[in-house]
Amino acid sequence: VRDVIVEIKERNTGSFNFGAGIGSDAGIFGEISLRQQNFDILDFPLSAEELLAGRAFMGAGQSFDISIAPGNEVQLYSVGLTEPHLFDSDVSGSADFFYRRRIYSQYDEDRTNIGFGVGRRLGNIWTGNLGLNFQRVLLKNFDPFTPVQVAADAGPDIFASVTASLRRNTIDNYMRPSRGSITDISFSRFIPIQGDVEFWAVNAGITSFLTLAENFLGRKQILKLKTNAGYIFGGTPPTYESFYMGGRSLRGFQFRTVSPKSDDTVGAGIATGDFQPIGGSWEFFAGAQYEYPIFADSLAGVLFVDSGTVTNTPGFSDYRVSVGFGIRLSIPQLGPAPLAFDFGFPILKQENDETQLFSFTAELPF
Repeated sequence: VRDVIVEIKERNTGSFNFGAGIGSDAGIFGEISLRQQNFDILDFPLSAEELLAGRAFMGAGQSFDISIAPGNEVQLYSVGLTEPHLFDSDVSGSADFFYRRRIYSQYDEDRTNIGFGVGRRLGNIWTGNLGLNFQRVLLKNFDPFTPVQVAADAGPDIFASVTASLRRNTIDNYMRPSRGSITDISFSRFIPIQGDVEFWAVNAGITSFLTLAENFLGRKQILKLKTNAGYIFGGTPPTYESFYMGGRSLRGFQFRTVSPKSDDTVGAGIATGDFQPIGGSWEFFAGAQYEYPIFADSLAGVLFVDSGTVTNTPGFSDYRVSVGFGIRLSIPQLGPAPLAFDFGFPILKQENDETQLFSFTAELPF
């Protein structure tokens, strides 16, 4: 028998971050965020001193996030709370709020969202989720070259959406995966509250990672294969809920321009001949990317093939294909995601397509 003294010191579970970024699809933006991974929404402070000392709202294992991200093209303000064991069960619960303003070339979109969700792990690799969202969307600041279909969806529209989703996850590392795959399937129902936003949507996709070779230093050559499809049915979606591709989602083509198009603009009497995207009800993408190390773990090269289409009927009409190359630059001080710089060259395109040679962003694998 021995007397044992055990001393426990809780590690820091909160983080405060700030930074800035730039991307070819999102412009220039900054971010200030606060995250607490051991939050307790019911642990109210007994005094101002307790609040300032950081001894309040802590201890229940909840996750709390608040983010302020202004930018010249995208502005996003959000707050979220997640309870991993709702009512001491194996079911997680979440609530979040965000406001986003997206400035497009012909108009602005304001979107406000309040969401609630529950989820549960189904064994070791499956996760099921059910979400309920309430959204308000307003389109404004139209210029004369805005398609009339977009202007007709100005709103404000208020609607609810119910989404059931299923995910299978076998990857070895979420930020830098080299083996495994993620499969996502979701079904959504959009219900009007103000306006006529009413339809169904189904999405399915799989992203796989294969290690083709690995040297004695552990540096890997990785093949990434990605396929996804989405279809909207049972109603006509507004242009802001339709599918678009281009930019980072289909390299070699301008952002959001892979889509059905219109040259009917709100500017009376203007015959532009400049076809603008209005979105489609069907999307399909298939692509492959080969990544190989160049220098240590900080620089890698990629070769890729992207292909896909966005139309109003399921199928493979108006198909596009591009090939290209790029580099991946990993700087730990700038975050876990590598910086991606890519050059894309369309080899199959459609009439009125707009191409884009160069695109860049911080690359997330999903």
